Amino acid sequence: MSKPVTEDIFAFRGRRNRKSYLLFALLLIPVLLVPAVFIAMAEAAQSAFLVFVGALFFLPVIVSSWAVGSQRCRDFGWTGWAILISVVPIVGMIFALALFVVPGTKGANRYGPDPLGGDDLRVPDLDSARQMHRSSIPPSGGSRS
Repeated sequence: MSKPVTEDIFAFRGRRNRKSYLLFALLLIPVLLVPAVFIAMAEAAQSAFLVFVGALFFLPVIVSSWAVGSQRCRDFGWTGWAILISVVPIVGMIFALALFVVPGTKGANRYGPDPLGGDDLRVPDLDSARQMHRSSIPPSGGSRS
């Protein structure tokens, strides 16, 4: 099961699979057309204020795009900050295309459960791993043989 397209679009946490990411990108096409038409009409009317108001409509789109992109990065085990690679010319374009084709980590990773589901594996946190390691080491005694 894929993550619903409109779920967590402003959240910079969790994971998003390729299908949900692609559907979100397709959803952006009609969403971006509305402010673009508004800005074009405002420019034709030569109203700087209306152009500014139209440009404000793009802010939520930019924030949600970066949030969803960071979720996609986390799906294959990278930090969400990696989405900032997309602002680098040429490299960012290649990276943005890679987000559509690179498969996510199967099962849970340190950023959460697999968005496709199908497993209940939990990745232990660092403290749990240290505790398990300490309990497997026998206590040292004062005598040596």
